[in-house]
Amino acid sequence: MMNRRSFLKGLLAGLGALLWQQKGRAAEAQPYQRIVVLGDPHLPVRVLQHPDKAEQERIKAAKNALIKDINGWDDVTAVVVVGDIVEQRAVPAEYAYIRKYFSRLQKPLWVINGNHEFRYKDAPDAKGKPVVAAPAIWRRKLQAFQDFWQLPSRWYTKELAPYHLVFLSAEGPQNTQLGEEQLQWLAADLAAHRTQPTLVFFHGPLMHTLLTYSKSVNTVRATAQPEKELDAILQANPQVQLWVSGHTHTPATNYSYAAPGINQYNDHLTDIHNADLDRKTIWTNSLYLYPDHILVRTFNHKTRAWMPEFDRTFRH
Repeated sequence: MMNRRSFLKGLLAGLGALLWQQKGRAAEAQPYQRIVVLGDPHLPVRVLQHPDKAEQERIKAAKNALIKDINGWDDVTAVVVVGDIVEQRAVPAEYAYIRKYFSRLQKPLWVINGNHEFRYKDAPDAKGKPVVAAPAIWRRKLQAFQDFWQLPSRWYTKELAPYHLVFLSAEGPQNTQLGEEQLQWLAADLAAHRTQPTLVFFHGPLMHTLLTYSKSVNTVRATAQPEKELDAILQANPQVQLWVSGHTHTPATNYSYAAPGINQYNDHLTDIHNADLDRKTIWTNSLYLYPDHILVRTFNHKTRAWMPEFDRTFRH
């Protein structure tokens, strides 16, 4: 005769199997793959920009709530972070916080670096501001980023059929510049995937995909470089539909954030800008990859509501 313990064990096993089957069927029925994009996290918080301790705590609380929100979304395929994950200077204390922060995320995580992951010395100046380092330090910090995230390469690809996803690495000498080796790799990779709709993730946006709402926007320091070489590659590859970027910290309250025509780079490519996370109100974009189109939606994590005025559809 089955005892009570055996009965409960069998019941729990049966319920677990049933839930697993239901989850599997739901995943099979889902008509899209969803990518949640995180703009510059600057973890834990940029104290130079937010010197008030109470404000720092409110910002950190908003960032913590963000992870909870994402974990509560059952349809997320992956989370992508488009660089500047560290607070300022890519020092061990920042990476220790990052490890703890993302250890709570229950979704696959894909990352690229921004300028703050490599460009600055470990020690700030007398006012606490980051100091641009020598190229030897850039190389060391870029390698440290790759090692921390256990990446086989700082630039890489992912496949989410029918989509081809390309992840690029800022490496200097400008804030958001690709080196010659990476440019050659990008040209060859795109040429080999001309039949697939493609998304490119890079820290810097493309030139003139924002209004010049400040003196730092649409400059060499603030856009993907080298501009001429990248333009030639992108013109030759019309399968590239979206360029997904951060760096400018453009908030959803700025008209440039999701403006028809302004965000369009050429006749086949649009830049999807992402606000930074270093604020009390956090917005994230979700990319819904359907077989025949991409739907981009913006979520306000403070009000916990979608912003339908920013819904955008890209067909292919």
